[in-house]
Amino acid sequence: MGMGNILLLSQVIAFLVSFLGSFFIFIPVSINLQEFDGHCLLGAKGTWNFSSGNVMLMDIKWGLHSDCGFSIFIGIVAMILSVFFIVWQSVNLFKNTDSSWVDAFVTCVICIIMCLLLFICSLILSVGYHRWCKTLTGYNSPFSRCEETEMNEFIIDSNIYTRNMFSELNMAQFGAWISCVLQLMLTVVNSFEEGVVVFCLLFFYSFSTHVDCCLQF
Repeated sequence: MGMGNILLLSQVIAFLVSFLGSFFIFIPVSINLQEFDGHCLLGAKGTWNFSSGNVMLMDIKWGLHSDCGFSIFIGIVAMILSVFFIVWQSVNLFKNTDSSWVDAFVTCVICIIMCLLLFICSLILSVGYHRWCKTLTGYNSPFSRCEETEMNEFIIDSNIYTRNMFSELNMAQFGAWISCVLQLMLTVVNSFEEGVVVFCLLFFYSFSTHVDCCLQF
């Protein structure tokens, strides 16, 4: 097996893992939204007060719905693109043909964009979860760790189901960070094909220059 086929095979495997990882992003977040009656937990805040002899979380200020929506959107986009590239690269591998310069360049650019978007998505999930976890273990809280909240009901609203939130948000973070790392690896692999690394750098240098010029105006 030649070097070109090895690179193609590694890309197919990476896109396959990225495809599986995308399910860990949008499915848990979607289920969590449904279980919390459409409320987004990322960055949510509240206060602990006594109610009917129990300490309950009240006056909740839910997180931005756009944060959860963005995570779901990026997960679905990552899934669709992964399927496309799995089929595309598998055909090249089956025919024993290397990607053209244009194919490698387009793949490189798409991987860079997806890597940046997944990085933003990962930060939103991780930072949002950290803030929510800080609320759950804050002042007057009966919990010392976020894991303890998964088996307890601490919100009065009967339409909200809190039992699986810890697992769901951790699964989403895992999927997002894994997919981000894979896209970074795919960017590096595609950059070395046909010397695309130079053209990718020139493309983004030109793009950043135009952006700077526009901002100055």
